[in-house]
Amino acid sequence: MKKFLRIAYQYYLTNKFNKKALLKGKIDFCRKTRISLIDGSKREDIILGDKSRVHCILVSQHSGKIIFHENVQIGYSSFIGSVNHIEIQEGTVISNNVTIVDNNNHSVNPEDRIKMQNSPWNSNFRKWRYSVSSPIKIEKNVWIGQYARINKGVTIGFNSIVAANTVVTKDVPPNSIIAGNPGRIVKSEIQKEPQLIC
Repeated sequence: MKKFLRIAYQYYLTNKFNKKALLKGKIDFCRKTRISLIDGSKREDIILGDKSRVHCILVSQHSGKIIFHENVQIGYSSFIGSVNHIEIQEGTVISNNVTIVDNNNHSVNPEDRIKMQNSPWNSNFRKWRYSVSSPIKIEKNVWIGQYARINKGVTIGFNSIVAANTVVTKDVPPNSIIAGNPGRIVKSEIQKEPQLIC
């Protein structure tokens, strides 16, 4: 009975989120998954690849693109927000409470921020379209630890690891471990480490 209920609930969630994203295969959703399309974004702006596990919040504003390739896993309470372009390639695992945002959320100019603060809560001035943004690319087989933050304009190279609580402000080369705030490379060439699973 429990298995039947679990399958039925997955079916319900898939139908619900199919209206808000393009689903390219079987996607594992949970009750905490949220997908929001704001300020002109459409279903086609969020593409989720086959065998992905999406237990997070996805927000597209002003046609910002969020693209998951196959077998991407994202944990509980993580947040991905785009007004530009975020691409996460296959085999990437993102832990709980991770933030990935391709914009500043607001203008940096003080006069713009005064206008924003003096506008109604649902005003267009509060939308991400008035912020600086740059694309984010997370390449294949990247692991991102809990409470990490990935900032705009960053590429994280394939096979790399982002340690827990790291703030990524610059590109990360492939096969590297980055840690700290701001993040810095603490280990390179991790593909040469001993293989423990044979």
